[in-house]
Amino acid sequence: MDVTFNEISNAAENLRKRIENGKSYGLVVVNKSFARTLLRSIIDFSKISDVLIIEPETNIGIDEIRNAINFLEFTPQGDSKFVIIYDADKLTQEAANAFLKTLEEPPAYAVLILVTTRWNSLLPTIRSRLQKLYVKLEISSELNDFQRFIAYWNYDMLRELVGGNYDVLSEDELFESKTEDLSDLTIFMSLKEMFKKNISADLRTFSKFLLRLSKKNDVRFLKITAKAVMWTAFKDERLTLKEKIRLAQVCDSVLKAKVFNFNYQLTYYTLLLNLRGDNL
Repeated sequence: MDVTFNEISNAAENLRKRIENGKSYGLVVVNKSFARTLLRSIIDFSKISDVLIIEPETNIGIDEIRNAINFLEFTPQGDSKFVIIYDADKLTQEAANAFLKTLEEPPAYAVLILVTTRWNSLLPTIRSRLQKLYVKLEISSELNDFQRFIAYWNYDMLRELVGGNYDVLSEDELFESKTEDLSDLTIFMSLKEMFKKNISADLRTFSKFLLRLSKKNDVRFLKITAKAVMWTAFKDERLTLKEKIRLAQVCDSVLKAKVFNFNYQLTYYTLLLNLRGDNL
């Protein structure tokens, strides 16, 4: 089932018509994978071969920006050169300062696209030099609530979900596996099932599960955990609206963190104890 294909195709075509050479854009989307799908479609349609993509694991430093500036010094093989920076809100102040002149006056053949899910988190000096492009993710009416939740989080995962391309692991399988060997969706679906079983379990069982979970000192795993907590809280009728909002705020603070210096154990405990609520 090729869900939302027409919606994506239409969004990419509309975005392509709004992009011009010699300009800098801030592309605001609900999630990065949706932006990847849009931009990949535009690049393929326009047959653009000169593309530099910056996609940071942590912050975007001055070295990445210098690479972009050097890339733009030479004319393209075709009509355009694209520089695409994902998670642009992770630009350091030093990197942003080095990029300001290029953003303000890009070469006539250049298209600079800074992708973010949080426009207001971009540095003001960066925002002022970008033409803002907001692209809404149109979700098919055929999708259920859970599929919509996945699509808004990570568009790529929606196709995996609909296609059944994931595993639901046992606790031993999940906690003893290397995170890099597992897909995001497999981790998410496994945690979702474990939360169902453990959140309302007796204190000893819950504590044992939480102790094992808290030993996963991995940023990616922690962020997927925050998303699984968010979904579980949304569906949990025991929690009040106030409790759900508070927990959503905690999850969001984990998901948008720029510097990954988490106290992992404390963060896991905060997420899971809030999810368990008064059931201690």
